Amino acid sequence: MQRSKKLSFFQALSIGLGNIIGAGIFIMAGASISSAGPSAIIAFVVTAVYASLVGLNNAELSSDFPSVEGGVYSFTNLTMGETMGFLVGWFRLIAYSISGAATALGFSGYLVSLGLPTVLYFPFAVILILVLALVDYHGLRLAAIIESLLVVINIVGLIAFIASSTLISGFREENFAPFLPHGVLGLLVASNIAFFAYSGFNTIATLTPSVENGERTVPKAIIASLMISSSLYMLVTFSMIDSLYWTKFGTASDPLSLVLESIRTPLPLLYFIDATALIAATTVTLSIIIAAERTMDQMVMDSMLPRFLKGKKETLIVIVSVMLASLSLGNVESIALASNFGIVFSYALSGIQVAIARKRGIKGKFRSPLFPFIQIASVILSLVFMVSLGSDALIIGTITLIIGLVLFTFHKEFIKHEGHSV
Repeated sequence: MQRSKKLSFFQALSIGLGNIIGAGIFIMAGASISSAGPSAIIAFVVTAVYASLVGLNNAELSSDFPSVEGGVYSFTNLTMGETMGFLVGWFRLIAYSISGAATALGFSGYLVSLGLPTVLYFPFAVILILVLALVDYHGLRLAAIIESLLVVINIVGLIAFIASSTLISGFREENFAPFLPHGVLGLLVASNIAFFAYSGFNTIATLTPSVENGERTVPKAIIASLMISSSLYMLVTFSMIDSLYWTKFGTASDPLSLVLESIRTPLPLLYFIDATALIAATTVTLSIIIAAERTMDQMVMDSMLPRFLKGKKETLIVIVSVMLASLSLGNVESIALASNFGIVFSYALSGIQVAIARKRGIKGKFRSPLFPFIQIASVILSLVFMVSLGSDALIIGTITLIIGLVLFTFHKEFIKHEGHSV
């Protein structure tokens, strides 16, 4: 009997965790603490609630539409039509490219903390993106095996960080005052930065056709990934603030290393955590490339993008090129906020999509509980998150949306003209 080539629950979960854990704690936690102070702990709780609501929506949609691999793009296209579908796909591809650049810079940041010359900060980010694109090119199963092995090391590293920093620091009550130094606005900004960390669960939704019994397995993997990552996030954030006063974090792309150096952790443990951070940055960059490639491939199949992009090599060339260009955006905080508009925009629609699918009588193997309250709450929280991104992000997001509409209009006219010519 031939062995199934589809992914298992653990492999799907690993790809999701590889995205979520890598981006969130090892790279973005410092920027979140810098924005909200000690209340960053609450920011991660708020974001966990929001991500869970959207995660339940995506879990149901992935069960409703198990044959598509575009994740939130495909869900939008199938429930709300081509125009909205294209816009979500357009935003997701930009977000994937920008966030892939952010995690690659996090990888370089930890290398610099280990003694790499600063002049190699950007070149090593470039090398990481190119190498991982080659891994994805050689097959999803190879990428899944690598993610499954590395994500276990990531989790062990975070547990070691929590235990060591807590034992060495004890409880430093003074580090938690003032609790809300930048008020509610700072808390919302931190929540947006933290959401960059949680958004990786959509990667699992793009895998449904490639997972064994995908319409049952993928919803379980989405929910499990959010439960595991949320627990780790809150414990690590607490440990970071307890060990180092919040003003010391700034926009450092290697916050865990910064904490361990400040409390004079034994060098072997410091090197182990840094090595774990490098692995985490690797897993998240790889899973982002996987999600971007599969979303773009689905958009080409749906005639949302030009036919000359058909094929794995062509899509990867475009994705890698945009990621490399995004490295010039600079520090991880600005990159996170720039990419979040598109992410939140796409998730704001998920509750509406669940309602549309149910009205059409579409019923998969998983159904979100407490309908329609969870869906209404997810839309409201999405709007709150979108407004709290700030004027710059909203302006950039609006301009990006308009550019997307113009490109879609030209593309549809081109297809129409091509059809008449034939």
